Amino acid sequence: MTDLVRRGIYALPVAGVLTAVPWVFIYGNNPSLKADPEGYARSLVSTGSAVGGYLYLAGLICLMFGLLALYGYLARARPSSWAAVGMIVSVVGIALALPVFGVLGLARPVVGDVYLAGHKDVTDAMVQLSGGTFSNRINTYFGVFIVVCLIGAIAYAVAVWKSGTLPKWAGIIVAAGFVLSMTLSPFVAWVGALGLVIGGLWLARRVSQAPSAG
Repeated sequence: MTDLVRRGIYALPVAGVLTAVPWVFIYGNNPSLKADPEGYARSLVSTGSAVGGYLYLAGLICLMFGLLALYGYLARARPSSWAAVGMIVSVVGIALALPVFGVLGLARPVVGDVYLAGHKDVTDAMVQLSGGTFSNRINTYFGVFIVVCLIGAIAYAVAVWKSGTLPKWAGIIVAAGFVLSMTLSPFVAWVGALGLVIGGLWLARRVSQAPSAG
Protein backbone atom coordinates (compact mmCIF):
# COMPACT_ATOMS: atom_id res chain seq x y z
CA MET A 1 0.00 0.00 0.00
CA THR A 2 1.58 3.29 -1.07
CA ASP A 3 1.65 6.35 1.13
CA LEU A 4 -0.15 8.23 -1.64
CA VAL A 5 -3.16 5.93 -1.32
CA ARG A 6 -3.11 6.05 2.48
CA ARG A 7 -3.00 9.81 2.61
CA GLY A 8 -5.24 10.29 -0.40
CA ILE A 9 -8.26 8.73 1.29
CA TYR A 10 -8.12 11.52 3.87
CA ALA A 11 -9.22 13.77 1.01
CA LEU A 12 -12.73 12.37 1.57
CA PRO A 13 -13.28 13.97 5.01
CA VAL A 14 -11.50 17.10 3.79
CA ALA A 15 -14.02 17.22 0.93
CA GLY A 16 -16.82 16.99 3.48
CA VAL A 17 -15.53 20.05 5.34
CA LEU A 18 -14.89 22.06 2.18
CA THR A 19 -18.35 21.37 0.74
CA ALA A 20 -20.08 22.18 4.04
CA VAL A 21 -18.46 25.51 4.92
CA PRO A 22 -19.63 27.42 1.79
CA TRP A 23 -23.27 26.99 2.80
CA VAL A 24 -22.60 29.22 5.80
CA PHE A 25 -21.84 32.05 3.36
CA ILE A 26 -24.47 31.14 0.77
CA TYR A 27 -27.41 30.35 3.04
CA GLY A 28 -26.72 32.74 5.90
CA ASN A 29 -25.96 35.99 4.08
CA ASN A 30 -28.27 36.17 1.06
CA PRO A 31 -31.21 38.59 1.35
CA SER A 32 -34.43 37.62 -0.37
CA LEU A 33 -34.24 38.14 -4.13
CA LYS A 34 -37.91 39.15 -4.32
CA ALA A 35 -37.93 41.46 -1.30
CA ASP A 36 -34.48 43.02 -1.73
CA PRO A 37 -33.02 42.42 -5.20
CA GLU A 38 -30.26 45.01 -4.69
CA GLY A 39 -29.21 43.40 -1.41
CA TYR A 40 -29.28 40.02 -3.10
CA ALA A 41 -27.08 41.34 -5.92
CA ARG A 42 -24.61 42.72 -3.37
CA SER A 43 -24.46 39.34 -1.67
CA LEU A 44 -23.58 37.73 -5.01
CA VAL A 45 -20.54 39.96 -5.45
CA SER A 46 -19.43 39.76 -1.82
CA THR A 47 -16.10 38.28 -0.74
CA GLY A 48 -17.90 35.64 1.30
CA SER A 49 -19.83 34.41 -1.73
CA ALA A 50 -16.64 34.19 -3.79
CA VAL A 51 -14.76 32.35 -1.04
CA GLY A 52 -17.68 29.96 -0.58
CA GLY A 53 -17.77 29.16 -4.29
CA TYR A 54 -14.04 28.47 -4.47
CA LEU A 55 -14.15 26.31 -1.35
CA TYR A 56 -16.95 24.23 -2.83
CA LEU A 57 -15.01 23.65 -6.05
CA ALA A 58 -11.95 22.69 -3.99
CA GLY A 59 -14.16 20.26 -2.06
CA LEU A 60 -15.34 18.58 -5.25
CA ILE A 61 -11.74 18.20 -6.42
CA CYS A 62 -10.76 16.69 -3.06
CA LEU A 63 -13.73 14.35 -3.34
CA MET A 64 -12.50 13.14 -6.71
CA PHE A 65 -8.97 12.56 -5.41
CA GLY A 66 -10.33 10.77 -2.34
CA LEU A 67 -12.44 8.42 -4.45
CA LEU A 68 -9.47 7.73 -6.74
CA ALA A 69 -7.36 6.88 -3.68
CA LEU A 70 -10.12 4.60 -2.40
CA TYR A 71 -10.12 2.82 -5.75
CA GLY A 72 -6.33 2.47 -5.48
CA TYR A 73 -6.79 0.64 -2.19
CA LEU A 74 -9.63 -1.55 -3.39
CA ALA A 75 -7.76 -2.49 -6.58
CA ARG A 76 -4.76 -3.67 -4.54
CA ALA A 77 -6.58 -5.30 -1.65
CA ARG A 78 -9.18 -7.24 -3.61
CA PRO A 79 -9.63 -6.33 -7.28
CA SER A 80 -13.29 -5.82 -8.07
CA SER A 81 -15.24 -4.77 -11.14
CA TRP A 82 -17.51 -2.83 -8.77
CA ALA A 83 -14.57 -0.67 -7.70
CA ALA A 84 -13.64 0.00 -11.33
CA VAL A 85 -17.20 0.98 -12.21
CA GLY A 86 -17.42 3.18 -9.12
CA MET A 87 -14.18 4.96 -9.97
CA ILE A 88 -15.01 5.59 -13.63
CA VAL A 89 -18.62 6.65 -13.13
CA SER A 90 -17.88 8.79 -10.07
CA VAL A 91 -15.12 10.68 -11.86
CA VAL A 92 -17.51 11.27 -14.77
CA GLY A 93 -20.18 12.53 -12.35
CA ILE A 94 -17.82 14.95 -10.61
CA ALA A 95 -16.45 16.09 -13.98
CA LEU A 96 -20.02 16.89 -15.02
CA ALA A 97 -20.68 18.71 -11.73
CA LEU A 98 -17.59 20.92 -11.76
CA PRO A 99 -18.71 23.03 -14.77
CA VAL A 100 -22.13 23.60 -13.18
CA PHE A 101 -20.73 24.96 -9.94
CA GLY A 102 -17.94 26.75 -11.80
CA VAL A 103 -20.36 28.49 -14.17
CA LEU A 104 -22.73 29.41 -11.34
CA GLY A 105 -19.80 30.69 -9.30
CA LEU A 106 -18.79 32.97 -12.18
CA ALA A 107 -22.17 33.89 -13.69
CA ARG A 108 -23.93 34.89 -10.47
CA PRO A 109 -21.44 37.62 -9.44
CA VAL A 110 -21.21 38.86 -13.04
CA VAL A 111 -24.99 39.27 -13.16
CA GLY A 112 -24.84 40.92 -9.73
CA ASP A 113 -22.26 43.41 -11.02
CA VAL A 114 -24.43 44.20 -14.03
CA TYR A 115 -27.49 44.75 -11.81
CA LEU A 116 -25.58 47.03 -9.42
CA ALA A 117 -24.29 49.00 -12.43
CA GLY A 118 -27.88 50.07 -13.02
CA HIS A 119 -29.12 47.45 -15.47
CA LYS A 120 -32.22 46.34 -13.57
CA ASP A 121 -33.41 44.32 -16.57
CA VAL A 122 -31.07 41.46 -15.55
CA THR A 123 -33.30 40.65 -12.58
CA ASP A 124 -34.83 37.77 -14.53
CA ALA A 125 -31.33 36.37 -15.08
CA MET A 126 -30.68 36.51 -11.33
CA VAL A 127 -33.91 34.60 -10.78
CA GLN A 128 -32.87 31.93 -13.28
CA LEU A 129 -29.50 31.51 -11.52
CA SER A 130 -30.79 31.57 -7.95
CA GLY A 131 -31.17 28.40 -5.90
CA GLY A 132 -34.57 26.76 -6.13
CA THR A 133 -35.56 28.61 -9.31
CA PHE A 134 -33.07 27.29 -11.83
CA SER A 135 -34.05 27.16 -15.48
CA ASN A 136 -35.12 23.86 -17.01
CA ARG A 137 -31.78 23.59 -18.83
CA ILE A 138 -29.84 23.84 -15.57
CA ASN A 139 -32.19 21.45 -13.76
CA THR A 140 -31.90 18.85 -16.54
CA TYR A 141 -28.10 18.96 -16.51
CA PHE A 142 -28.15 18.92 -12.71
CA GLY A 143 -30.37 15.83 -12.73
CA VAL A 144 -28.05 14.01 -15.13
CA PHE A 145 -24.92 14.38 -13.02
CA ILE A 146 -26.81 13.52 -9.82
CA VAL A 147 -27.95 10.23 -11.40
CA VAL A 148 -24.42 9.52 -12.63
CA CYS A 149 -23.00 10.23 -9.17
CA LEU A 150 -25.65 7.98 -7.61
CA ILE A 151 -24.60 5.07 -9.85
CA GLY A 152 -20.95 5.64 -8.99
CA ALA A 153 -21.71 5.88 -5.27
CA ILE A 154 -23.67 2.62 -5.30
CA ALA A 155 -20.84 0.85 -7.11
CA TYR A 156 -18.32 2.12 -4.55
CA ALA A 157 -20.54 1.05 -1.65
CA VAL A 158 -20.83 -2.47 -3.08
CA ALA A 159 -17.05 -2.62 -3.66
CA VAL A 160 -16.32 -1.61 -0.06
CA TRP A 161 -18.95 -4.06 1.23
CA LYS A 162 -17.34 -6.91 -0.72
CA SER A 163 -13.75 -5.91 0.03
CA GLY A 164 -13.51 -7.96 3.20
CA THR A 165 -10.97 -5.50 4.64
CA LEU A 166 -12.87 -2.24 4.99
CA PRO A 167 -15.79 -1.42 7.33
CA LYS A 168 -18.93 -2.11 5.31
CA TRP A 169 -21.06 0.67 6.75
CA ALA A 170 -18.31 3.22 6.19
CA GLY A 171 -18.65 2.58 2.48
CA ILE A 172 -22.39 3.15 2.62
CA ILE A 173 -21.98 6.35 4.65
CA VAL A 174 -19.42 7.72 2.20
CA ALA A 175 -21.58 6.76 -0.78
CA ALA A 176 -24.61 8.51 0.71
CA GLY A 177 -22.49 11.51 1.65
CA PHE A 178 -21.11 11.68 -1.88
CA VAL A 179 -24.54 11.95 -3.48
CA LEU A 180 -26.15 14.22 -0.87
CA SER A 181 -23.22 16.65 -0.89
CA MET A 182 -23.77 17.20 -4.62
CA THR A 183 -27.21 18.70 -4.08
CA LEU A 184 -27.96 22.42 -3.88
CA SER A 185 -30.10 22.13 -0.76
CA PRO A 186 -28.10 23.41 2.24
CA PHE A 187 -29.47 21.04 4.89
CA VAL A 188 -29.27 17.99 2.62
CA ALA A 189 -25.75 18.99 1.57
CA TRP A 190 -24.72 19.35 5.22
CA VAL A 191 -25.91 15.82 5.93
CA GLY A 192 -23.89 14.65 2.93
CA ALA A 193 -20.82 16.53 4.12
CA LEU A 194 -21.17 14.94 7.55
CA GLY A 195 -21.32 11.52 5.88
CA LEU A 196 -18.11 12.23 3.98
CA VAL A 197 -16.36 13.33 7.17
CA ILE A 198 -17.51 10.38 9.30
CA GLY A 199 -17.30 7.66 6.66
CA GLY A 200 -14.13 9.10 5.13
CA LEU A 201 -12.28 9.20 8.44
CA TRP A 202 -13.49 5.67 9.23
CA LEU A 203 -12.14 4.35 5.93
CA ALA A 204 -8.91 6.35 6.14
CA ARG A 205 -8.11 5.08 9.62
CA ARG A 206 -8.70 1.49 8.56
CA VAL A 207 -6.53 1.89 5.47
CA SER A 208 -3.76 3.53 7.53
CA GLN A 209 -3.68 0.40 9.70
CA ALA A 210 -3.23 -1.94 6.70
CA PRO A 211 0.27 -3.39 6.06
CA SER A 212 2.31 -1.29 3.65
CA ALA A 213 3.21 -2.73 0.27
CA GLY A 214 5.77 -0.06 -0.52
